[in-house]
Amino acid sequence: MKKKVFSLLIALFTINILLAQIVVFSPVKVEQEDVEQFLNVEMNYSKQIAQDAVNNGNLLGWALLKNTNPGPDDFNYIWVNAYPDINTAANKNAWWNNSEKVVGIKPDVLFSDGSKYKFDKSYTYKMEMTIPNTANAEYVILNFATPDDVDAVAASSKKYVLPHFKKNMSDHGMVGWGMATKITPQGKDYSSIMYYDSYDSLANAMKHLAGEGVIKGLPFDKLEKVTWEMRPLMKVIAGTEAKQ
Repeated sequence: MKKKVFSLLIALFTINILLAQIVVFSPVKVEQEDVEQFLNVEMNYSKQIAQDAVNNGNLLGWALLKNTNPGPDDFNYIWVNAYPDINTAANKNAWWNNSEKVVGIKPDVLFSDGSKYKFDKSYTYKMEMTIPNTANAEYVILNFATPDDVDAVAASSKKYVLPHFKKNMSDHGMVGWGMATKITPQGKDYSSIMYYDSYDSLANAMKHLAGEGVIKGLPFDKLEKVTWEMRPLMKVIAGTEAKQ
């Protein structure tokens, strides 16, 4: 998926996940006739397996997000996995392989419908700065770009955007914010940075996209210029809780 990923969710957008250093996005396209079965597996089984991984310290959080306005060929769901470090994220003993232990079903049986779905590559990011969530996110805006100077954009965001949002977010339904840099894949066809804006409602998220709400008052003349390549609006479908 070229410059396409969809977000961070009840899992990534809680304080537990905001402690993550590494976040992995894995997009998938599920045809309409397969959505019911897909959601049954994800919400009733995958979520339990992920929660077990969180409880055992092998995962900081997991979430399933849905694109609110996909095109006919777009990936319409995305898994988000948050890890404490690169070593944990790169562990080949994936947490979902524990399905038989946690829910009594072998992985090849539980996820056998996977052949119906269209998978993209995974996208790995390093979290650089965040505003911890004040509440669970219902919707998340993901903002992707490839600026000429990533460090300058990050410094500008830290100096102006972070304090402005932190001061004004509660008045506009924003419940969290953050910025991450791409680890892999890298190259001219892939965005190098991602910002997220998490919101308590669809209306407040859409106001943000319309340039209203917490955006007003930002000193745009002082910010490093960023041209957004895509800004999908995601709905949080399911997610793990903090370590139990």
